[in-house]
Amino acid sequence: MKNTKKRITRFLCLLAAVVCLAGCGAAGDSGGGNASDTEEMKSLVIGTGQSCGTLDPLQSYDGWYTVRFGIGQTLTKLNDDFSVSGWLVKDDYTVNEDHTVWTFTLRDDVTFSNGTKLTAELAKASLEHVYESGTRGPEYFTPASIEADGQTLTITTEKPEPILPNKLADPYFTIIDTTVDMTKIADEGPVGTGPFVVSSFDPLTKETVVVKNERYWGGEVQVDQITFVYTEDQSTLTMGLKSGDFDAVYNVSMTSIADFENQEEYSIVRTASGRTAHGFMNQNGALGDETLRQAILRYLDKESYCENLLNGEYVAGKTLLTSASAYGYEELTDKNAYDPESAEKLLDEAGYQDINGDGYRETPEGETLNLRFVYYTGRPEQQILAEATQLELAELGIRVTLEVHDTQTVIDMLGSGDYDMLCMSINALNCGDPENHMTTYFKTGGSYNSFGYSSEEFDAVLSELAVTADPDRRIELAKEAEQILLDDSVCIYYCYPVMNFVTKSNVSWITSTPADFYWVSEHTCLV
Repeated sequence: MKNTKKRITRFLCLLAAVVCLAGCGAAGDSGGGNASDTEEMKSLVIGTGQSCGTLDPLQSYDGWYTVRFGIGQTLTKLNDDFSVSGWLVKDDYTVNEDHTVWTFTLRDDVTFSNGTKLTAELAKASLEHVYESGTRGPEYFTPASIEADGQTLTITTEKPEPILPNKLADPYFTIIDTTVDMTKIADEGPVGTGPFVVSSFDPLTKETVVVKNERYWGGEVQVDQITFVYTEDQSTLTMGLKSGDFDAVYNVSMTSIADFENQEEYSIVRTASGRTAHGFMNQNGALGDETLRQAILRYLDKESYCENLLNGEYVAGKTLLTSASAYGYEELTDKNAYDPESAEKLLDEAGYQDINGDGYRETPEGETLNLRFVYYTGRPEQQILAEATQLELAELGIRVTLEVHDTQTVIDMLGSGDYDMLCMSINALNCGDPENHMTTYFKTGGSYNSFGYSSEEFDAVLSELAVTADPDRRIELAKEAEQILLDDSVCIYYCYPVMNFVTKSNVSWITSTPADFYWVSEHTCLV
């Protein structure tokens, strides 16, 4: 059965992306990634509040940066409408009737940055490395066998995998050369197939420098060097762009982006994304009481946050999956919609009273209630959402103590369950489909489900979703799963971020895409 660019889901509304497609001259001859002696090096500096903890694609979600920084690529790629197409494989991949045997043909012109040709055997070794050295592979799919014959790669799965090409587009499956010494991959990066190779990585500052891959299979790389500078201080990112220290900044704050509107010196790329700002509530502590979770959900005025605090740059959340997708934002029922009077009544009737007169309620057992709310500032909305939650819940008589950390620390805390509440922006459509996200964060035993939620009903829907091929039925099952999460008062869905890249006007092909994986390419250049 042909699966050429098969659409699993499509965003119903995507904001217009402003992408400069101006032609760029070749970057000149170079050795080791440098411009020739007679030409000035063409280099860019990109500021970002997001960065990796290591350069190993299997650690945490560091594979995202392997792809974002142009170091590695995957067998398939997500398009802007979340359909999937071949990247390192051709588009004519096939599958048997029960969706257990997928056959791919590797492109014949791809080489790793060390000059080694990419064969099906090396692709097989890379995929096997995911399951031998990583931890999250089974949450995507479990291979029964992977076979290689020349440029033909055959993946047989233990159960039907109707959207396997989508899953292979996740950066966790970045194809790397595993035949080289990988003992220093965390600091020196993998040998990938992308347009850039790692020059340096500072594990303390997270600054990463990449240089052009002279052997890149996809054509001439237009810049010699890109430096990714990491800081979660939003004012530093904005001022760095204004001062010229940065050529581009990822995700400029909603309070600052107006400074770059209608300015000849800058270009802005905006894109609707699959992201949702999650407010996780840990059921292993005080929030194991659903009444308390319901009261919190009903007291938070998310519409006001988006309109007044986030300057209308975000859409107020309701469901797990963004309002810009086909997954039921308008039709699903939220029993915990904004209703502050109901929230107060719930707590009063459950016995949450201010016993000692300090303005904050104690638990029905008379114990102090103080919720640790963990967040990070790498995405500009996080601090605003956390502080607004603290202020509003104080009015409800619930004490919230804010705790800010860097992004990687918060990811680690999410995995360990070291929090009462935790705010994180996550791409719920990382495979162009919600199955993997729901499995990872909400299914019983999911690698990031450390907050104690378990539902046999939810798990059963997810199990059916995993083996269902019909796109329409998949959408309906995803909606069923979302409704269960709403009914169980599991999580705060604060808002749906709109992503952006602000660049100098002479910079082209730095992109903000709905998948949020792809930042730079061989086309990235100075005009």
